[in-house]
Amino acid sequence: MASKRDDFKETTKDIMAKRVGYRCSNPSCRKPTCGASDDPNNYSNIGVAAHICAAARGGKRYNPDMSKEERRDIHNGIWLCQTCSKLIDSDDLRYTVDLLHKWKSLSEEIAILDLETASPAQFVEQDKELIRFYIQCFDRPAFRDEIRMEFSMEDFDLAIEDTIIALNTGVLRTRDGSIIKQSEGKAFVQNPDWREKLYNVVDVLTAIRRRLSIAARDGAFYQHRKGSEIFYVFHDPQLEIWLNSSREEILRIMSTICKDIGIPELHFPRHRYSW
Repeated sequence: MASKRDDFKETTKDIMAKRVGYRCSNPSCRKPTCGASDDPNNYSNIGVAAHICAAARGGKRYNPDMSKEERRDIHNGIWLCQTCSKLIDSDDLRYTVDLLHKWKSLSEEIAILDLETASPAQFVEQDKELIRFYIQCFDRPAFRDEIRMEFSMEDFDLAIEDTIIALNTGVLRTRDGSIIKQSEGKAFVQNPDWREKLYNVVDVLTAIRRRLSIAARDGAFYQHRKGSEIFYVFHDPQLEIWLNSSREEILRIMSTICKDIGIPELHFPRHRYSW
């Protein structure tokens, strides 16, 4: 039975990926999608040739006025990582046809600039400046205090979110949303080891937010007052330990990068309390 999907040809997918240097076209991601595998004669690919307007009726952003060939044309495709390919189909009101075409155009322009600009030495200096920008994002109570000493879990969650946004997009904001500084997201770091570590940091930060959200939903902690002090009590001590150790691991990862570029490592004074 013939497929009712107007899928891309393999040659179209190949060109789509190469035009953006095998990177995800989401400007907030820019993750590499192709690399070596354990098999020396093969490679790993996590890229997806996604349709901007759906390949079949019922799909996201489906356009009934398009012909079969128009749906299969490279103009209707965008190269994304697997995560972002699912993301754009989760909310077609947010991820519109116009927005995806802008992503695609921007990613192709960046790929051209990558070929035309900067020597390896310039890349090293650019990377160092980016790392210095990222480091300041961690100089906040959310990474200094024990989790039970947070004044507000809502503010803590927002601080973690702000750090993720800063690493992904290069935008550092105040609590009211005002932009303090603006740089580039982690995808622009050229050193592959540093870039991979930054991706790992974002993964841990995302895990912290998810686990905290589940804990709040399940009533796994509550705020307690003792005299003038306000602190959180966790029903599960292991959750408290994990939230503390995860942030310490983030600082350890960032410190290895600091050591590489010759700046002070992240060793914030840990405020400890006992009652």
